[in-house]
Amino acid sequence: METEYEQAESQQIKETPQRTETSKQPRSGEAVAAMAAVVLGMAALTAAHWWSAADAPHANPKLLQWGSWLPNGHRIGPFAGKQAAALVVWLTSWLILLPLLMRFDFKLRKWTYAFATIMLILLILLWPPVYHALFGWPA
Repeated sequence: METEYEQAESQQIKETPQRTETSKQPRSGEAVAAMAAVVLGMAALTAAHWWSAADAPHANPKLLQWGSWLPNGHRIGPFAGKQAAALVVWLTSWLILLPLLMRFDFKLRKWTYAFATIMLILLILLWPPVYHALFGWPA
């Protein structure tokens, strides 16, 4: 027969703690919003890089213009525009996703695995032999 202490302890383990409005503990929605924004920014960087590689005469002047507001942006060429595009997409998506997702709790393990996998895929897609093969270009 269980004692009162053991019964109370087993009941406490079964119950999940409820968050209160005054709780200072952040919800996992904030982390998911940040991860999603980073993925979207990286996707924008990848897209801008592919655009620059596929249509350099049209893309590079536009990318130079986009990066002109960055300090010494003209010194690094079209890369400044690629970084500016990634920065704008990241910041905008984070500012939109944060208020939308901050009230929710997600399973962070799944989201973290998805984040790591997508980031790895986007990094691989930035590698010249990979996108040259995708576009059918000579290596």
